[in-house]
Amino acid sequence: MLRALSLVMLAVSSLVFSGLARPAQGQTPGQTQALSPEVAAYRAQIEPRCGTSSLPPVEERIVCQNEIRIGVRTDYPRFGTMGPTGLEGYEIEIAREIGRRLGVHVQFEPVTPVTRLSAVTEGTIDLVLATMGHNTQRDPSAFFLRPHYYSSETIIVGPRGLPIQNWDDMAGRMVCTTVGNYSNVLLAPNVGRLMLFSRPQTLIEALNSELCPMIAQDNTLLVPTLGLQDDGSRYQRLLGFAAVPWGMAMALDTPPALATAMSNILADMHRDGTFVRLASAQGLPVQYLIDQQARWNTDQCRTAPDSCLDPPLEMRLDASPVADLADRLEALLTDTLGVNIRLGFMESEIAWETFIGGLKVSLLVVVLSVVGVVLVGLGLARLLISPRWLVRLPAQVFVLIFQNYPMYLILVLMGTLSAWALTFSYGSAMLAAVAAISTINGAFAGQAVAEAYRIVPATSGQSRFQAALAVASSEIDAYIVNAVRGISAASIIGVPDLLNAINGVTAFSGSQTFYYWLLLVFYVAIVFLAGHLTKRALPLVFPGWR
Repeated sequence: MLRALSLVMLAVSSLVFSGLARPAQGQTPGQTQALSPEVAAYRAQIEPRCGTSSLPPVEERIVCQNEIRIGVRTDYPRFGTMGPTGLEGYEIEIAREIGRRLGVHVQFEPVTPVTRLSAVTEGTIDLVLATMGHNTQRDPSAFFLRPHYYSSETIIVGPRGLPIQNWDDMAGRMVCTTVGNYSNVLLAPNVGRLMLFSRPQTLIEALNSELCPMIAQDNTLLVPTLGLQDDGSRYQRLLGFAAVPWGMAMALDTPPALATAMSNILADMHRDGTFVRLASAQGLPVQYLIDQQARWNTDQCRTAPDSCLDPPLEMRLDASPVADLADRLEALLTDTLGVNIRLGFMESEIAWETFIGGLKVSLLVVVLSVVGVVLVGLGLARLLISPRWLVRLPAQVFVLIFQNYPMYLILVLMGTLSAWALTFSYGSAMLAAVAAISTINGAFAGQAVAEAYRIVPATSGQSRFQAALAVASSEIDAYIVNAVRGISAASIIGVPDLLNAINGVTAFSGSQTFYYWLLLVFYVAIVFLAGHLTKRALPLVFPGWR
């Protein structure tokens, strides 16, 4: 029994491995008879140097060891997914075709939108072929091969009937997207809040479950997956932007001769219709590829190929006023601690403005929440100790409600009421958040003062209420600190606070882990500071406060 089970497990493992890392189909490593004259000439030039120290590792691996490591996605339908017999999709077949035309074995390596560029820059893969748009923001990080092999635009999709006509209609709204999408740099400043997901499929599931009111992703994924071309679809395309050519990339130090050989392969795949054939087999729109095939079969592109290369999408960001400081800090951390951290929020003007704006909003919400807790707490305490039951009863009901309802529910209710009464804006969202946070914690603070009032007598030079305030001051301090800790929840109703800002910056600059550590440090510091200042300031305003 155990032996049979072991044989089954071995067979399954072999099947999975063969799907992940099988040789390029139809090509035995080292064969040269099927190679193009340009690739054959390149190999003939490099092979005599195999085994020498003068040969770069990437050429040693590709030409001498007959292997190329290609980073691909495994979660993007019709481009790269794990099927019953292994990896399948448009990009998977492109990778295998490149292996055939190079005469090498293809070793597939899974990558994600977050890791795909770092994998090629760190040398763990030789080529990244993973639904990556070629834009000028990415050019400094990797060498993009051209001609490009596909094109797409980002579209925002939501339920039918949403009143979205332009970017002005997106102000204050939440949009879900994936981390690392090139278009997030344009999306983040134009919407109220971004919710980030790691995988496109999870993004679609969130839309179907109504967790996300709108999602943004490549039209190549959303149009067929959601059936947007069908009039009976639940969803519609709301906005489209940032049309971008897709490129595969290698490391910046890729030898020029290898880069030229790879570019010749891509040009040949356009000329002979390989890209059109592979895309058609996956049911993908092929008009872009048909146009490219016609272009690359012209005399001009044959004689002057550089003149036929499409430029990358222009996405260069203006440097922030503190960009040089960010570079120095990054170098200092690397030299002294050996820690490689990218301070992306300090590098570009849009990221820095988003960060500073979120920081200012968070500090303002902290101040208003502290004041709100004190005022609500003292006001409720006065009502709770009233000798008239008609005054006490509504206050008791109020306290009961706000002490027992979940904070997130109260925030959403306050946000809805604010938007209904004032129309939605960042100001109305902030007002609703401050009111919710202040009221919840003020209810506890007011009850603490009222309970203290019942057990303390008046003293000489001090009223009974002041004595109760002195007894309950430690508890009120705790509720003030709790309010400060709760300000991060304000982002769920669209307050552009630091958490929301960091979410937006993370969407297009990566470094998620570092940013969330930064948030942790901020909240620890602001809670400590708020507690320290209230202990000093409140006794000056309310005599008897301890």
